[in-house]
Amino acid sequence: MKINLQLFFLAFISSLIINAQAPVASFSLNTTPCLNLGFMPTNTSTGAATLSFSWSMFPSTSTILPASSATSPTITIGAPGNYTLTLVATNTVGSSTYTYAVNNVTTCPACLDTIRMIKKVDTLITYAATNNSLILGCQSGFSGFLTGTNCYKDKEFAQFYPSTSYSNTPLPQVNSVIVLFDSLGTKATGSTLATQIYCKIYGGTAGSGPNSLIAVRGDSLGKIAASTNKTVTLKYCGSQSYTFTTTKIIPFKFTFASPSLIPTGGFFASVQTPYSSVVDSIKIFSNTKTNLTNDSSSWVLQFSNNWRTMRYSKNYKIQLAILPIIACRPIVGIEENKTDFNSNITVMPNPSNGQFSLIFTLAKQEDVNVNIFNPLGQLISADKLENVTNNLINIDLRNRAQGIYFIEISNGKERVLKKVIVNN
Repeated sequence: MKINLQLFFLAFISSLIINAQAPVASFSLNTTPCLNLGFMPTNTSTGAATLSFSWSMFPSTSTILPASSATSPTITIGAPGNYTLTLVATNTVGSSTYTYAVNNVTTCPACLDTIRMIKKVDTLITYAATNNSLILGCQSGFSGFLTGTNCYKDKEFAQFYPSTSYSNTPLPQVNSVIVLFDSLGTKATGSTLATQIYCKIYGGTAGSGPNSLIAVRGDSLGKIAASTNKTVTLKYCGSQSYTFTTTKIIPFKFTFASPSLIPTGGFFASVQTPYSSVVDSIKIFSNTKTNLTNDSSSWVLQFSNNWRTMRYSKNYKIQLAILPIIACRPIVGIEENKTDFNSNITVMPNPSNGQFSLIFTLAKQEDVNVNIFNPLGQLISADKLENVTNNLINIDLRNRAQGIYFIEISNGKERVLKKVIVNN
């Protein structure tokens, strides 16, 4: 009887072990890892009972976030070379190890960039339109804005971007455009809040001006003027040390319904004025006019529907604060994983000296949590922001060491991880 009981318990324990199943560690990569760009392996490990994981990279010049114990963490390699990625899967039965060779890690072409023609040494500024004795309404008094609504009834202002400004982005497309409006001249009355301001993408050349229309995105002047992310200083366009005292910048983002492919020879990004209204106005920032003949590629659409250069038509050699955001076009057959929450959060500039601006252009108010991790994956900052829509949040990491930091933004339903590089 005793022997039969022993055999029964041995059989019972054996069945538990069989049912538990030892783990089999495994993962796959759906992208080729690039230097300083996070990638996320797909964990395909199997095994009954609860599995725990441990990820490691050799050599160890990498960061693993949010932790090496995550099921599928985001891994960023910080130096070029050959690596071995290891996953250990463990449960109550045992453990299993899977390794993967990650060779020839190097810098990959940029796949997200905000381009601008305004240099870092330039000062953002706005100019008044000049008087003209030959133009009715422009003969005396306030003539309006040089780059915006004025007595000449200029219809549109466009900035050209040569192909060299995005040559490191393969298969480029325009996703959205940030326009820096001056709040002192960007206004609507209560009855005209719905007036549409259109941002457009054109083909064309710096010498002949805009031609074929590629994309259009409109938004209400009331929404632009009421933006809550007004700021007196910017770190991603023009001089980082300049601060306005009597004016505020409105960084407003126009996001196109679908990405627009960029012509190989360059393109224009433009903003249309409310030229037909007597109460509405916009005012766009530019840089300081220069005497350099080649330091201007902005154009204006006159009321006569003729495109003219700002350089010759207005005698102002300037570039406009119209900043397209470009990205790589997905390869055919591969679905791009994007959400509205993800695509409406931008970090600029990147890299920087440690001063970043986190720009939100959300469709509705949301409460968001912003966590910042250092290169070791340690949490160094945690903030909760309420009622966020069109907001600009300044982040200062200048007192931190150089390296790669991660900004985690979540709204309770979605989580976005932005990688930033501090070069101080």
